[in-house]
Amino acid sequence: MIVAVIIAGLTFAATAILHLGVLHGVARRIDDAFTTGPLLWVGTFGLIGLLHVTEAGFYAAALKAGQALGLGGFASADGQSGWMDTYYFALVSYTSLGLGDIYPTGHLRLIAGVASLNGFLLISCSAALLFRMVSRPHFSSSEQAPPLSKTRLPRAAPSVPGRQRR
Repeated sequence: MIVAVIIAGLTFAATAILHLGVLHGVARRIDDAFTTGPLLWVGTFGLIGLLHVTEAGFYAAALKAGQALGLGGFASADGQSGWMDTYYFALVSYTSLGLGDIYPTGHLRLIAGVASLNGFLLISCSAALLFRMVSRPHFSSSEQAPPLSKTRLPRAAPSVPGRQRR
């Protein structure tokens, strides 16, 4: 069990560092861009997609390492558990789909649970960046857009308990 916790923790940390580092770099590039044109959108979506697919691969490698260390295995209808089956399971877990056609046994279940939690958190970080891009005011190519760090969303009026708005 301790080995599964260590593998899950290291994979969680590695994917978080990779993901947040890349997103930080993308946000800085967007800050430097004058406009948010189609090329920037397609590039950002492609990079984020590639990032998530790569991170699912980290979890597939972690699951294979756990399997090699005797922490558990996989159960499936055909009884096979090759690399693609493990990657497919890691991708389904990372995206929190949990289809159930392949499932881990033993302590590999802990790594799969951490993959789901980590995937949810990192997909949410990607969604936050895309939301910032969408909510950024659009400027023509002759105007310079303010950096994302300076873009503010409107705030709701503070509510006071026991007091109704008019």
